[in-house]
Amino acid sequence: MNRLFQLTLLFGLIANLTYNSLAAEPTLLDVLRSTPRPANTVMHADLVSLRQLTLGTPLEADLPANIEKVRIACEVDIALLQPKWEVGYGTMKAIPSPETVAKATGGYVENVVNRDVVWTPEQMYLVPLPDRVLSIIRPADRQFLSQWLRKDRNPNSSDFLTSAAGAALDSLSLMIAVDVEDMISPQTIMEPLKQYDSLKGKNVADIAKDLSNLRGVTLEVGRDTLTRTTISLTFRESPKTLQPVAKEFFKELLQRRGSSIQDFASWSMSMDDQSKKLQFKGSVTPQFLDDVLGIFTVHRQTADIEHHAKQPDVPAKETSQSVVAENTRDYFKKLVNIIHRVRDYSASNTGERAQWNGNMANRIDEIPTLNVDADMVQFGAEVGKALRTNMVSMQMTNIATGAQAVANDAGTSGYSTATGFGTIAGAYSGRYNSYYGGGAYGGNYYDPNSPMKYYSLGQAQGNTAFKQMMGAMEQSVSDMRRRMTEKYSIQF
Repeated sequence: MNRLFQLTLLFGLIANLTYNSLAAEPTLLDVLRSTPRPANTVMHADLVSLRQLTLGTPLEADLPANIEKVRIACEVDIALLQPKWEVGYGTMKAIPSPETVAKATGGYVENVVNRDVVWTPEQMYLVPLPDRVLSIIRPADRQFLSQWLRKDRNPNSSDFLTSAAGAALDSLSLMIAVDVEDMISPQTIMEPLKQYDSLKGKNVADIAKDLSNLRGVTLEVGRDTLTRTTISLTFRESPKTLQPVAKEFFKELLQRRGSSIQDFASWSMSMDDQSKKLQFKGSVTPQFLDDVLGIFTVHRQTADIEHHAKQPDVPAKETSQSVVAENTRDYFKKLVNIIHRVRDYSASNTGERAQWNGNMANRIDEIPTLNVDADMVQFGAEVGKALRTNMVSMQMTNIATGAQAVANDAGTSGYSTATGFGTIAGAYSGRYNSYYGGGAYGGNYYDPNSPMKYYSLGQAQGNTAFKQMMGAMEQSVSDMRRRMTEKYSIQF
């Protein structure tokens, strides 16, 4: 489970409104039960403790100071690791007026089902609730919002998500639960599993059956330290065949999926046959949390709203150059922060780096562009395009070198030395429809060094392309900083 985390929390509570159906701060279970459509993911985040746990890191800057807690229910596209829709609740310290929010975002206030809501160009609706709580509906689907307001639909939530959302969460800074029941077909994943080094010589058929019984995955991070992190896999039946190889298998799975957990080898593993939970416990880094939270899109832009809410309320008129200058500098600061995160990301392989670059390109798309210099917005678009191009380049290089390894193995009497560049996650999610390293027949040449040779070649090519891109990008940043400083006579 990776790339968990692109959630953009814009907020603005409309003064003097009452919403009597929720008279107190909603629980995560309330959020889950309020959705008009069935959710497959829930998230609870205590941003106060998360900020303390990530002090001095880029993630801390992404966690707005004006919000205390976030609770989200959504449907995540497992293949893309992006939410199709989100219903989020944020508990805030201070609440700007809806007019301030609408003006700051270029949105407007409208009435839906006899309630005033704020539409924003970031494609979300903001709905005020009592007790300093704001609800965020994304995307800005008016019919979906109407169904949520009317509460005229009550889809059944899975037992797994209901249990996760109803658990005690006060001791956690973060909890994410994903329902994957009936998603994995043992027939579909059988062949890809055979390519895993961690499963060589094992009963792959039974392991595939065990994995098809997976109901859900839960990530829990303690409030006081990142060293007490738990990843739980809940099954319908105890995975007897998977259990002995589970740690090495999931380590390899994460690497193939383009992600890894630092020092995963030192994590402990246990199996609770009564609850049918396979649990891994250990330590994570702020970078891992940053990666996970990047899945969602409902928490990052609150800081922007908070910034605008502090600005004086002036009559509507043509935007002054000073406002454009400040907004442009703020945009540039956010953009440079993302570029530095790309540069400083510690990736164990180019597949992982490619995925991270794609996530960061998505974050650039989410930076507000209202009253920002057009040249700066274009520059941001070009940076995002460069990241996506580099992502595709590294992925295609890995695919090509994987195919070369397979071709070189042709004729090894059915035994393949290729390590495989596919992913079991893609096998059941549909994101990646092919895998490499299947047994090949034909010729009689066998090179035992071919897997590592081609893998190393692909990694070297990918890393070279990445370094070239970063060199050009950092030079462009320097040029843009000088250009904007001269244009607006303020230091960028």
